[in-house]
Amino acid sequence: MTTIFSRQLRLAVLVLSATALPYSFAYAQSQVADTTQVASPSTATIAQNLFAEIAQNNQLMLNLEELCDGIGPRLTGSPQLRLAQQWAMEKLKAYGAVNVHEEAYDLGKSWTRGVAHVRLMNANGMSLDVRQLAWSESSPRKVQAEVVLMNVKTLDEFKRIAPRLHGKIVLALSVPRATREQEKNFKQYSDELNKAIQAANFSAIFFVSGREGNLQDMEGSPKMRYKKNAAFITKEHANLLQRLMARGITPKLEFEFGGRLSKDGVKAYNVVADFPGTEQADEMVVLGAHQDSWDLGTGATDNGVGTVVTMEVLRAMHALKLKPKRTLRVVLFSGEEQGLLGSKAYLKTHAAEQEKIQAMLTQDAGGGRITGFLDMKVEAWYTALNEAKEQSKELNFLDITYAAGGGSDHQAFFEQGIPAFAPIQDPLDYRSHTWHSQVDTVDHVVPDQVMQNAQVMAAMTWAMLNGKKLPHQAAQVSR
Repeated sequence: MTTIFSRQLRLAVLVLSATALPYSFAYAQSQVADTTQVASPSTATIAQNLFAEIAQNNQLMLNLEELCDGIGPRLTGSPQLRLAQQWAMEKLKAYGAVNVHEEAYDLGKSWTRGVAHVRLMNANGMSLDVRQLAWSESSPRKVQAEVVLMNVKTLDEFKRIAPRLHGKIVLALSVPRATREQEKNFKQYSDELNKAIQAANFSAIFFVSGREGNLQDMEGSPKMRYKKNAAFITKEHANLLQRLMARGITPKLEFEFGGRLSKDGVKAYNVVADFPGTEQADEMVVLGAHQDSWDLGTGATDNGVGTVVTMEVLRAMHALKLKPKRTLRVVLFSGEEQGLLGSKAYLKTHAAEQEKIQAMLTQDAGGGRITGFLDMKVEAWYTALNEAKEQSKELNFLDITYAAGGGSDHQAFFEQGIPAFAPIQDPLDYRSHTWHSQVDTVDHVVPDQVMQNAQVMAAMTWAMLNGKKLPHQAAQVSR
């Protein structure tokens, strides 16, 4: 789940070239079976069958372990993500998907993590737990500098203290944010802030992890604002530096970072696979999850769980030989953590098909039990979600909440006016421990709850595949 430097966690993808043409639904329609002689089972019966199939034959934990323990972390643009995408395509083909392929988009330069060594040169002389932000450039050699605090809220405040930051290591307790007036012309504000940051010319900037217990954090993108020697420091070690300064001792640090950018720009990819529909095969439900992760842990809860749940839904429908009215399209996005890059690229590539999307569903809030769905504050969608849950006793417990939430790939679809939904989930230790941290591993996944995730997502997806057409909204204007 991405934050794009907002630091606000909101509620709750055979290689084709970048010039590959968007998939035509003529292919899916050519796969439509003749079902005129077969009586259609009820949605309630199919939901029961999906729950049973997933309970008895799911491959969720096997796939999660293969993905996270076998392949590992999957930073967008990395060789590990490319391995994971090949792995996913082979699995999806084996599960009965058709037209399994990749779609490329321009990422910019890729980034590879290197060393991160930081130590106090005065006081107790200890090494500090600091991790370089992804896509941050590194100085070519070790750097020594004093630490200075930054606690600002506005651009004007930043400009006032900027002369004191020159050559220093900035411990950032807060960073400038646009005012409501500045939001009206965000590009102008952003350009002005970038210019001020460049003029400040600090040696490094350390952001404080939001978690206790020496847990780290991570973010970054090819378009990140703080471009050189940017890093996260654990809360405990940030507190140490602040205690020293409170006693009149200016901490002096030596740091060395080894993160590096690729020489040239690279392509990133989304994985796309279809489970064909029947009489309305030109329409689709997009069931998506981001396959990319951060690289401190192995990306189990963010978003290995969503990836394997999405694959399991297709597997179960094929195992039951189901014939949906609409086509199920599975998309495993990349670049989510860098600002929804993969989902935005998908929507651009498939712009002509957007009106044919019945709904988009994604899971990206860990592996806790699903308790409901957000309706994105659209009354007609609220009604449709309630009608879907009422068709099956397996979904009756769901709470359809009149609220909107972003922060994952469904947001990109929602901004285009497409019905887009993410489940509400029990948090477990996702927000407090695993999210973007070094402990995002399979150890923190509860198998029974992930199975419940797949069952609920399968039943809700089936309802959307066969339900009444959902109305689209007007596309939003992005800043």
